[in-house]
Amino acid sequence: MEELLKLSLQQLTSQAPWIVAILLVMGSLRAILKPLTELLKVIVKQTPSPKDDAWLSKAMESKVYKTLCFILDWVGSVKLPKK
Repeated sequence: MEELLKLSLQQLTSQAPWIVAILLVMGSLRAILKPLTELLKVIVKQTPSPKDDAWLSKAMESKVYKTLCFILDWVGSVKLPKK
């Protein structure tokens, strides 16, 4: 089974390297943005100023942020069937 997977991946990378590049970028963005967002939330909660709370809330409600999150979630996540 492992050998079949290796062979399939090698064939995919040789025939369509752009797919691998896209998956790599998507995975990297997800790996960076998720912790960064959580870090920003923690920092904003720790500061006494309400201005940064409002700014972060506004940024997270923006169409750009929501669209980016939707695309990353849709493409970069494995959806398991519910039991």
